[in-house]
Amino acid sequence: MAASRLPLLILGAALALAASASHADADAQDDQTACRTSTGWNAACLRPHYAGPPSTWPAPTIDPGMDWREWGPAPPASSPPLAWTAANAGQAELAADVARPAVVTLGQMLFFDTRLSRKGQVSCASCHLPQRAFTDGLALAVGEDKLMGRRRSTPLYAAPFAPRLFWDGRAASLKEQVLGPIHDPREMNHDADGAVARLLAAAPYPAQFLQAFGAAPAARPPVDADRLARALAAYVATLRPEPTRFDTFLDGQSDALDDAELIGMHLFRTQARCMNCHSGAMLTDHQFHNIGLSFYGRRNQDLGRYEATRDPADLGKFRTPSLRNVSRAGPWMHNGLFPDLKGLLRMYNAGMGRDPEPSDPPDPYAPRKSEHIRPLALSADEIDALLAFMRVL
Repeated sequence: MAASRLPLLILGAALALAASASHADADAQDDQTACRTSTGWNAACLRPHYAGPPSTWPAPTIDPGMDWREWGPAPPASSPPLAWTAANAGQAELAADVARPAVVTLGQMLFFDTRLSRKGQVSCASCHLPQRAFTDGLALAVGEDKLMGRRRSTPLYAAPFAPRLFWDGRAASLKEQVLGPIHDPREMNHDADGAVARLLAAAPYPAQFLQAFGAAPAARPPVDADRLARALAAYVATLRPEPTRFDTFLDGQSDALDDAELIGMHLFRTQARCMNCHSGAMLTDHQFHNIGLSFYGRRNQDLGRYEATRDPADLGKFRTPSLRNVSRAGPWMHNGLFPDLKGLLRMYNAGMGRDPEPSDPPDPYAPRKSEHIRPLALSADEIDALLAFMRVL
């Protein structure tokens, strides 16, 4: 009898612990709510809740079924690459290349070289400027001959951590992604064979490729499309956001954020619901979501991931960008719709974009906004505090 009752006793103890933890979480939420008065938030009251390491902070507001990770420092490029590169088909090769300085150095040279474009007008850095968080400051990317693309240049900081690349996730690895702009007629407007031939004729490159990768097998030339892509991918994988006071705060210096920034951080984690998608070291879940900006049936229609997969479940979904150094990365959204970060926050506060009008019979291609996007009821002062926090990321 005693043996048969043991599982029930263990289950009872587990349920009691869970209930205790639930009560503790509720108490913590009540303590935080008490920091809000009729005149606004009391930063001095909130500060003790965030005085320790992130592992001790109150749990954020997360919808059921959403996967999230606590914030932390961006993994340094010098740490073992297999510990932080995305677990996709190209991980092992990318990790090995990142660990070889000659490959990374070659990739950096190529990233800034206009010879990769057909007419020698643009380089990777033309759309990914280091001083603008590796975006270009334009609503839509502009390539060779001033042709404009459909989407904004993607920030690069999350690239080595993302299982799929581009706004629509059409690239399955970073090596595949870096070749995309070279081939795109609206970007570099070139082909791999042409770019390789040009690099073979450029004095520094044959020797640089030999140093990075060694002699090619079967007496092939030292430069080829695969090595070109590997070098570019290795360099992009080493890019990291500029450290900010947010990193200092994460590191335990509790006065690194001023009162407005601290209140904004708390709102980011709670009422503003941002942690549903912007968690982890890079402040992104690397997933795809429809926030209501597909412009379905209108001039600027963009159905996002659906255009790559043709899966109706992907209608209107776009990859979550990293918010690291986000204040430098405007204009914002996949289409550069928001030139002002405060305007973007106001739009989120209103519940973001709208769904297409219902039709009879129902339109199977009409994108439906994520259930996780909803009005936030933030006051003007709270939006200002959230903006102050975003500017320090």
